[in-house]
Amino acid sequence: MSYFKSLFRKSLDRTNTAAEEKELQELIAQSQHDEELLQLLDEVIAETEEELVLPEHRAGEILSIILHTRMQKKKQHRLVQMGWWAAAAAVCLLLGASWFYFGHNTRTVVPSASPTLAIQDIRPASQSAILTLADGSQVALDSLQPGSISNTTGAAIQLQKGSIIYTGGQQTAAAYNTLSTPRGRIFHLVLPDGSEVWLNAASSIRYPIAFTGAERVVELSGEAYFEIKQAATKPFRVKTGDHREIRVLGTGFNVNAYTNEPEMATTLLHGSVQVVSAQHKMILKPGQQAVMNNEAIRLQEADTSQVTAWKEGMFQFDNTDIQTVMNQLERWYDIEVIYEKGIPDIRFGGKLERDLSLSHVLRILEISNVHYQLNGKKLIITQ
Repeated sequence: MSYFKSLFRKSLDRTNTAAEEKELQELIAQSQHDEELLQLLDEVIAETEEELVLPEHRAGEILSIILHTRMQKKKQHRLVQMGWWAAAAAVCLLLGASWFYFGHNTRTVVPSASPTLAIQDIRPASQSAILTLADGSQVALDSLQPGSISNTTGAAIQLQKGSIIYTGGQQTAAAYNTLSTPRGRIFHLVLPDGSEVWLNAASSIRYPIAFTGAERVVELSGEAYFEIKQAATKPFRVKTGDHREIRVLGTGFNVNAYTNEPEMATTLLHGSVQVVSAQHKMILKPGQQAVMNNEAIRLQEADTSQVTAWKEGMFQFDNTDIQTVMNQLERWYDIEVIYEKGIPDIRFGGKLERDLSLSHVLRILEISNVHYQLNGKKLIITQ
């Protein structure tokens, strides 16, 4: 057993000295112990499921130690580390402790007799993805059993769990299909050339049922990750509207082109792409991101794991402003966010699983002293 774990366990059992408690707090505040602390929190949660009995006040004290020491490192900035809030809140909730929040000025943990708001439990939205066929007819994909999807064009379309696969067919004329995801859903698409597309929530992609011309062209609204099959004689293009497009040969890249985001971002994971606006062109290298605002293009380094976290079932933020975070929650939980007194100047960092209910995510806001009301599907930020 490591020395850090020994201190943590002794604190949990209340067998430590005052000096050991102080030393534990100092170690928690050091980032090199982050991974081990999260593992220990996981162990505590697992033991809770096996009916470990821990007095309420001890759970509160453990939560206080974790949150207080994490906050002391960030006194100068209002940056909410969501992973830590989630882990600490999990301990608090699973062990039956009272609720805690941070004050703006004191930066101390203050117990509350009960949560400030009874939060209704909203799961990620579950509407069906829609396939619009060439004749305009629409198919709710969740209502179908796996197998062939009938259509009038002769295209061979297979539906598997969470995926649509085009495998050729007898089509003779140019025809287009559109795959659309609602809020709270992602879907996987295999294009006729074998290229793969992962479509994020509240997005759509329009594509031909066969790439018969000199180019392979698709149209995207929203966000998608692409893995493009290389074909030197048939360049691949992704159009996003307003004279913006990405030109590709063979590569993996992510495009975020939601209309309610102020900028469009193209992030390259491997290969090579060229980002094009009406007035500018820019070639990306792996790990780079092109951000487009109006016609200007700005090049910057990117955290590719953060950009594609949605594809792996995660929310991941790094100094992300609250409006960007709320936009993601809107698309995933099918809610509407309203800022009653303007947009708070708060930034978030950390990871959360996307299969959490909205109540878990909102409790993180409550801990960080973001005040809100949830009325049906409307989340009102009152701060």
